[in-house]
Amino acid sequence: MNTSIVKKMISQSVSVILLLCLFYVQANAMAQQQVLVTIENLQVTETDLEMALRSSPFYTQFNTMDEKQQASLRGDILKRLVISRLFKLEAEASDLEQSSEFKKEMEDFRYGLLYREYMDNLRNSIQLPDDVRKKMRAQYKGSHDAYAAAKASYISTQYRSLYEMALIKLRDKYHVKVYEDRVSKTTKPKTIVFEADGGIKVTMQDVFDPDKEGDLTKDQILERIFQRGELLVVARAAEEDGMDVSERVNAYKNERLPALWIEKKQQQWTQDEEVLKKYYTEHPELSLIPQRWHLGMIVLKTEAEAKFIMQRIKKGESLFKLAGQYSIDAYGKAHNGDIGWVRENSGNPKIENAIKDLENGKPSKIIKIEKGYIIATIIDRRPGGKRQYISMKDKVRQFVINEQMHKYLMDLEKQYKITWNLLGSQEGKINS
Repeated sequence: MNTSIVKKMISQSVSVILLLCLFYVQANAMAQQQVLVTIENLQVTETDLEMALRSSPFYTQFNTMDEKQQASLRGDILKRLVISRLFKLEAEASDLEQSSEFKKEMEDFRYGLLYREYMDNLRNSIQLPDDVRKKMRAQYKGSHDAYAAAKASYISTQYRSLYEMALIKLRDKYHVKVYEDRVSKTTKPKTIVFEADGGIKVTMQDVFDPDKEGDLTKDQILERIFQRGELLVVARAAEEDGMDVSERVNAYKNERLPALWIEKKQQQWTQDEEVLKKYYTEHPELSLIPQRWHLGMIVLKTEAEAKFIMQRIKKGESLFKLAGQYSIDAYGKAHNGDIGWVRENSGNPKIENAIKDLENGKPSKIIKIEKGYIIATIIDRRPGGKRQYISMKDKVRQFVINEQMHKYLMDLEKQYKITWNLLGSQEGKINS
């Protein structure tokens, strides 16, 4: 075959393959952006779900799950994403984003990111000199771990020196002033105790709350002032160096806003002590401490056998010895009728009703169950009781939150338009 024709055919084949690859990449990207659920103007995409799944603590076991378990986990995470979007809509509608509390939290988060990035750059600027590297390699030849530890120690020592020099440089650059003479527990909240160029200020209320932290010493308060001032000055330097953390701040804001909203709702639902006490009173089952019985038991196949064994027990023979000989329950027979401890409302109601008022050591009446016919006795018992409200306040609070959350989600499903685009379905429930 003509060589030029072969080359042309190969070239055309390569072009087709490249086009197919490009098509596959584009199609895969579109699939990854498939919208699974829309909530008003918000969406949950396949990418959102995959990212949340990878962040899940169960992700490491995901591949070991069967298809049904995987689908269940994905469904649960998808519902949580939808709920998060609903909370975000609620938070935005309430102007929570404009609250001073939320703004301060976002501001502090941004300062923290800038500080960390500045210091990371400082650490990353440290280079191991060739002569030091050669000396370490020779000294720790054959031991990679020892070499790595020595290298880390060297960088750490150099970093501490660079860190101190950087702070001195920034202190001079921004003309830092610390007003130690103004610091005391009685200092007014808006008193400036730290100041630097560029409008950097730290007030007493930024670092000390006398109502909650009245036991702090002056030195402890000063330490907080220095830490806060260092944070603000380094963050300012990072910004002037062109460091941009806005994308990470926005990502955090989108996560934090719905979380803060539901925190406020939970506080609203449970802030009234009388609401909790009323719930406790109306749900006595929550405070119930169940009785416990240490049971002995023999299980027989027929009523006639049970009557015969009952006569022998009443004549003085041991229920436990007879159980070891005649019980058709494998566990009971192996343990000579000793069933162990049983908690109230955890077993067969017929057996519990027959033994709850039974005197210790006495045989019960013959009890018919699906398995056969039972004669039981109580070896020992632990009486039940009732937990006081104060000892289970946190548990009651959680029950109230769970109940209110259920109602709240039902209301949100009615309030907002939710469209589920799963396998062609346009319906779904987040509260199921």
